[in-house]
Order: sequence, then structure tokens, then C-alpha cells
Amino acid sequence: MANHSDNEKKPIYKKWWFWVIVIIVIIAFAGAGNNSTVNDNTTQTASTQTTQQEEKTEYNQGEEAILGNGAITVTQVERSQGEQYNKPASGKEYVIVHVKIENKGDSNLSYNPFYFKMQNSQGQQENYTITVGINDDTQLNSGELIPGGSVEGTMVFEEPIGDTGLILVYNDNLWSSKELKIKLNS
Repeated sequence: MANHSDNEKKPIYKKWWFWVIVIIVIIAFAGAGNNSTVNDNTTQTASTQTTQQEEKTEYNQGEEAILGNGAITVTQVERSQGEQYNKPASGKEYVIVHVKIENKGDSNLSYNPFYFKMQNSQGQQENYTITVGINDDTQLNSGELIPGGSVEGTMVFEEPIGDTGLILVYNDNLWSSKELKIKLNS
């Protein structure tokens, strides 16, 4: 008769290979946990920086305003009473805004003066004014910028005389409510 103890099977936890597998699994989980923590911290930091950058929507004249791949800087603001045959309405003046637009992305960027509006201290937002002779040689037209490209130009708005609360509003997407607001120095 065979020895009963030879036929007895050892419990799995008493086998050497079981403990090797357990140790490998523990090391794998510990390593994955550490990498996950590092990745989570890196992701959180990048996410926080992106959120802070995306959240900023109000800028000052001379400051580079970023929306998507576009960077817009208001370089100068002038006021004018017009010319002999081209005058603003009574109680208003022309506000000539000089802008620089740069493509900071890696695909083409459209630009257009219709992406801009002027908000006055009364809360009115109006499109730019088409004038003759005021900014003919510097007028911002529409087009596309290749990555790294830039363009400069002017836009004329008709606003109340002496308004000190003017804000240039930029939105390049009709389907999005995201916009930039650039406070103009007066």
C-alpha cells in the first residue's frame, strides 16, 4: 500500500513558486502605484497650468492675449475726429486700434477684423467702422497665418468722445462663447 503522505498534495501557499508569483505581483503593483502617483502629479500640474492659461480672458493693452493658437497684442490706440469728408457721428470719435496677431500653433490661423468688437462703458458692443482715409494704408484685412506667422494692422471704431472704459473684444469662433477682452488705456 502506498504511503498516504506521498499522495497528499501540499496546500498552494506552501509551494515555493506560489510565493515567487506573489512577490512579483506585489512588486508590480508597488511600481505601478509609484508611477501612477508621479504621472497623476505631472498631469495635475499640466492641467492646472492649462486651466490657468485657459481661464484668463481679460488682458490689458500691451499684454499678449492668448486664445487657442492666436496671440493678440494691442500695440497702440489713437483717437481722431475724422477728416473733411469722413467724420464720426455727433458726440462720437474714431478710436483707431493697432493690433498684432501671431500664430503660436502648428496649423494655419485665420484672422479677420470681423472677429473684433469694441465694448464701451455703456455696455454696448459694436463692430468696427469702415472708413475712407482714416486707416487706408494700415487697415487690418482678413487672411491666414502659417505657424509662426504674424500680421499687424488697424481697425477703426466709432465710440463716445472721451470714453475711458473701452474694451476690445475678440472671438474667432461664432459657435463658441470663449472670447478675449483687452482693456484699452485712455
